[in-house]
This record gives sequence, C-alpha cells and structure tokens, in this order.
Amino acid sequence: MRKLVVIFAVLNLTVTAHAQVSFGGDEPIDVKAEKASYKGPKTILTGDVEVQQGTSQIFSQRMDLFRQKIANESEEGFRYGNINRIVAVGDFKYVTPENSVKGNRGVYERDKNIITVIGNVVFTQKNGNSATGDRLTYDLTTNRARFASTCTGQDCDNSDRVEIKIGQ
Repeated sequence: MRKLVVIFAVLNLTVTAHAQVSFGGDEPIDVKAEKASYKGPKTILTGDVEVQQGTSQIFSQRMDLFRQKIANESEEGFRYGNINRIVAVGDFKYVTPENSVKGNRGVYERDKNIITVIGNVVFTQKNGNSATGDRLTYDLTTNRARFASTCTGQDCDNSDRVEIKIGQ
C-alpha cells in the first residue's frame, strides 16, 4: 500500500510534542499514515499508521491523538497543548529494542506513562520470554508489565487465561 507522510502531523507533532511523548525519549516523532484529519484537540490517523520516536515504534490501522486544552493567557478561550493520550486500534503493535507487545487496541496515557493493551495480547522480550492474556498494563517508567485475564473460576478455556513462557 502506498503510504503518505502526513506533513502537517509531522510538523505539528515534532514541534510541539517531541518531548512530551516519552515512549522513546526526547527525540522527534515521525508519523506516517495513509490519511489524516484534524478536529480540534483530536488528530485522527488511518491506514497503516506508523509512529516512531527514537528506537520505539507504534503501529496500528487507526490512531487517535488527543491534546490537552490549555487556557490561553493572551486571549479569551483556550489552545491545544501537548499530546496526552494516544488510542491505537487495529493490529496494534508497540516495539522497542528490548520488548514488543501486540494486541487489538493500545492506549498510551502520558500522565501515567503507561500503555494499556487490550484483546489478544502477546508480550515478547528480546530473550524469548513471552506472555499472553486479555489485558496488559505496561509501565514505561519501570518497564514492568502486568497481565490480566477475563477468566474467573474453574470453567475457563485455556485461551482465556494468562500464559507465560520463560527461557525459550
């Protein structure tokens, strides 16, 4: 598929948000998508979306970027500030040199510095260790992952349980 570099998104994100999205550090953010639209505090990217900052990458079919509303001191009203939340849906994947995680949906919350992945989650470390489950909360500050499952009780299908493989 032909990919377009979303010029306004790259300029907008690189100038105002390169230090705010900490999944890859203080480096500029490069964004690629087939289509983009801007609706106030929300930027919608669709079609083979790729976001890269340093050595960290996020991939999905659709990505919504939400910005904070900030009171405008010089004029009445407000302006939009830093990206404070990213919601990625469809073939979500987050990749660093150390880990990768994929699932149906991923949500990055800047204030908490966490990524929550929901649905068919597979977390893989560089050394081959892996874990699967229904939900993953990944703390980017501590590099700790917490899995959850919808399984409760004894009648769980094996696919509904958290599964961990160590030393592969």
